[in-house]
Amino acid sequence: PGLISMFNNQNWKIDQSNKYWVAIHAARGKKVSLYMNRPLPEETNEDSKAQEELNAFFAQQAIVPRITINRGHSYNAPYTIAQMSPASKIVFMGSCGGYNMIHDILEKAPDAHIIGTKQIADAPVNNPFLRLLMEKLRTGADIEWIGFWQELDKMVTDKIFEDYVPPHKNLGALFIKAYTKAITTDTD
Repeated sequence: PGLISMFNNQNWKIDQSNKYWVAIHAARGKKVSLYMNRPLPEETNEDSKAQEELNAFFAQQAIVPRITINRGHSYNAPYTIAQMSPASKIVFMGSCGGYNMIHDILEKAPDAHIIGTKQIADAPVNNPFLRLLMEKLRTGADIEWIGFWQELDKMVTDKIFEDYVPPHKNLGALFIKAYTKAITTDTD
């Protein structure tokens, strides 16, 4: 409810008609959609079923997600990575220790710009990040990470923001990408 309410304004249309996910579509500006699986009980594997249903919907509608966001617990992160689109250009691991998933993310989506936290993740950082990202996409603004991070820093008051690593400072991801490019270039 708190996450969905961020989009409860004239710029967005919220569709809660599906039992497995919520869809949020831009009502103004660029055509942008956000699909969020509902937080269903994991004890009965309903959360996994929701993700499977959403992936089936994407395939049926020929939707290729370009952004992957994991706001859940760290134990869900491997499942999120396994399910994410290889075409993901931005991957936000808003779960505790998401920064440690760099290798797995790049194995799945080699061109991804990765945002993760070294320690604890929390809604006071995750929600403003998502709101700012979606607004930039809706308005067609370029996403330039240094400026984006400075803007986000003004919005976030929680000290744990210091533990979030943006793509331009994600040295592990930058190294892996450079190494992969060098190896690929050498073998061509």
